[in-house]
Amino acid sequence: MQLQVSDTEDADVIWRFDMMKELGVSQHNMANCSMLTVDGMLFVCTSNGVGDTHLNVPSPKAPSFLALDRETGRVIWTDNSPGENILHAQWASPSYGVFKGHPQVIFPGGDGWLYSFDPCGDGDGHSKLLWKFDGNPKESIYRLNGATRNHFIAFPGIYDGSIYIAVGEDPEHGEGPGHLWCIDPTKKIDGSDVSPELAVDQFGKAIAPKRKQAVDKSSGELAIPNPDSAVIWHYSGFDQDGNGKIGFEESFHRSLSTPVIKDDVLYTTDFSGLVHCLNAKNGTVYWTYDLLASCWNSPLLVDGKVYVADEDGDVAIFRHNPSPRIAMKAVETADNRLEFVPLHNIRDGEFVNECHMHTAIYMTPIVANNVLYIACRDTLYAIEEISGPK
Repeated sequence: MQLQVSDTEDADVIWRFDMMKELGVSQHNMANCSMLTVDGMLFVCTSNGVGDTHLNVPSPKAPSFLALDRETGRVIWTDNSPGENILHAQWASPSYGVFKGHPQVIFPGGDGWLYSFDPCGDGDGHSKLLWKFDGNPKESIYRLNGATRNHFIAFPGIYDGSIYIAVGEDPEHGEGPGHLWCIDPTKKIDGSDVSPELAVDQFGKAIAPKRKQAVDKSSGELAIPNPDSAVIWHYSGFDQDGNGKIGFEESFHRSLSTPVIKDDVLYTTDFSGLVHCLNAKNGTVYWTYDLLASCWNSPLLVDGKVYVADEDGDVAIFRHNPSPRIAMKAVETADNRLEFVPLHNIRDGEFVNECHMHTAIYMTPIVANNVLYIACRDTLYAIEEISGPK
């Protein structure tokens, strides 16, 4: 709806678009997408989701993704690919990249699939799919409690021509197993399924995606390797101590975090409170650290340091380095073992493990004009280095 406003004192509303009225969208809890604007277009995840009972999707035909004209609010194209397979809600935000000359807008779907579209659509009001990717193992199961199948909360990160994304869940649904993917967005751009596996029935015929479980082995269904897989690497856990078991601190869990990457070193967190440092090119695990508190946000990498905030209100600070001996401080334990903890130099020669902000932190810290901003539950801090005499 166009509004003609001429108030010189207040901001003018240029246009307004009601997704619920115009498109039949039924948002679950809230609309939580950070909108993306590129070349005069606005890309939005509508947050279409399940109803109050969490058992079904009230508006499966409503769009999950859409592109609008940024200046007028006119709909350019819409897409409802997740349809009735939306697991819970769709709160993740889209990303944009140009890969080998081909622009792509990347939408994380509420069905646990990642979708890539031509930003301009098909020219007739519909989306143009370039590829799609299932972020969950085919035998994983979705349920309100104890689910092994997830959707997306974080937005896709892009680094050196690859896409990085982790599956996650509504924090109210608790912890669970997670998966971090590195994907080649140029593997195929003809609308193909580039997932690591394909779901087939007992006769080898492809099965359409299903909401709760893609493959039910008891019915003769199978997950087979996909020859068109775009996976570069996948991380769900790694036996770092070589004891043949994957422990808690060796596992990757549901995540709300978008990885931050520099010099081919990747940092990310999971909701269970682990910080993970990996090789961005091949997925090799360098180190992990347990924050001992849930983590709702993404790391911040600035000035050679990595800042990670948690729900207890602590900010852990690491040096940007793949070696735990450099990234962290070595501490000798009572049994003469060395453990590594974050470092934070608050006074000359005095170290503490973490900086405590006294209240929960849910947002990612940011830096602007050499000022570090940390938004806590009830307080916003602006922290600046003061030079000169103390």
